[in-house]
Amino acid sequence: MGRVTKKATVQSVTLKHINEKLDHIHKDLDQNTKDIVELKQQVAMGRGGLKVIFYIGAIISIILGGLKIGKFI
Repeated sequence: MGRVTKKATVQSVTLKHINEKLDHIHKDLDQNTKDIVELKQQVAMGRGGLKVIFYIGAIISIILGGLKIGKFI
C-alpha cells in the first residue's frame, strides 16, 4: 500500500494584514474618543441647563412666598 499524505493548508498571516487591522482599530478608537468627548459636552450642557432651571424656580418661589407672606396675593 502506498503512503497517503495530506497537504496541510495553513493560512499565513502577514505583517501587512496585521498592519491593516491595527490601522482599522486605530481609526475606530479615534472615532470613539471623539464621540465620548461630544457626549461629555452634551451631558455638561444638560446639567448646566438643569441648574439654571432650578435657580430660576427657586427665585420665583421665593418671590411668590414673599408676596404671600406680605398678603399681596
